[in-house]
Amino acid sequence: MRGHPDVPDGLALLAALLADRGDAPPPDRRLDATGAFGVPARAAGGGRVLERSAAALDALRRDAAADRPGARAVAAHAAAGLPWDAAPGGADEVWIAPRADLGTRAVHADLAAAARALTPDGVALAVLDRDRGAKRYARDAGRWFGTVERLAKRGRADVVRLADPRPTAADDALAPAPGVPAPADGPWAPVEGAAGALALPGTYAAAKLDPGTAHLLAALEAEGPTWRGLRVLDLGCGWGPLARFAAADGGDVVAVDDDLAAVRSARRNVPTADVRHTDLGADLATDDRFDVVLANPPFHVGAGVRTALGRAFVRTAVHRLAPGGTAWIVANADLPYEAETEAAGAALEVRPAGAFKVLRARRRSDR
Repeated sequence: MRGHPDVPDGLALLAALLADRGDAPPPDRRLDATGAFGVPARAAGGGRVLERSAAALDALRRDAAADRPGARAVAAHAAAGLPWDAAPGGADEVWIAPRADLGTRAVHADLAAAARALTPDGVALAVLDRDRGAKRYARDAGRWFGTVERLAKRGRADVVRLADPRPTAADDALAPAPGVPAPADGPWAPVEGAAGALALPGTYAAAKLDPGTAHLLAALEAEGPTWRGLRVLDLGCGWGPLARFAAADGGDVVAVDDDLAAVRSARRNVPTADVRHTDLGADLATDDRFDVVLANPPFHVGAGVRTALGRAFVRTAVHRLAPGGTAWIVANADLPYEAETEAAGAALEVRPAGAFKVLRARRRSDR
């Protein structure tokens, strides 16, 4: 989840600004679209929460069940959603924390979505990272807001106040790219080099196929397996390049991703797959196994390297294999996944691929 294991400076600052205010709008008129498992809404004493991360939504609900501070006040009004899902003109205050690490399109979509969600007199508070273009994005916010001013700063983060929303300009920014076929239910755009594929802002590698996945696809094509009749699990499917490859040859594909934008993108790009919004397939039956597992594990949480995240993907990939099944995993060459793969009970082959490596792990029939 964002900032794990800590709350990032900008979100902590936003939470502090929202606590103990005497002039706050009612909770049902406040919208937390930060994607930070309700941290701002908890601090404010309530508010509607749109959460894109399945893990974060689960964490919020677990906190509420455990009666942790502020969680109960927001958990009942929390739902899986993206900022542009909010009803136009339905909020007096919106909080966002755009993910600049996911690209300019993602930041602009969050800013435009906040403007569209506000009443004419409403205010948005945006957390911007000074190491990732805060000044530029504050200037860009002027496309959708008449007033842009820095309210506070902490560490390398700014909290910016945005007022006088321009909903017509926001509608234009949240429209699909020209030529995108119906249904046009979001700011869809084509993925470069992937014929017919579309992705929503914030999806990993939404602009074009990432190099790691390209290496893995090349290895799969060279292997020349027959996918028909095989059960295939795509862990962390993104917009669906691996799932699409397997499904095109008749594979029975289940694809999972923690991010809702990725899930919606994969559902559109791979309509024959069972695409689920879940953290590492947490909603799969405990005994569900697959002939093939495909994965390009993430290893960042924001800007920080978190190899534990990638190792969790590797363990899950091997665990989900049927006896004799094969996992195909691509990773940066220097990431230490080999020991994790073998410890999970797989016979391993490593194929160098420039700055990457492709791991081919076969589950032993007796494990």
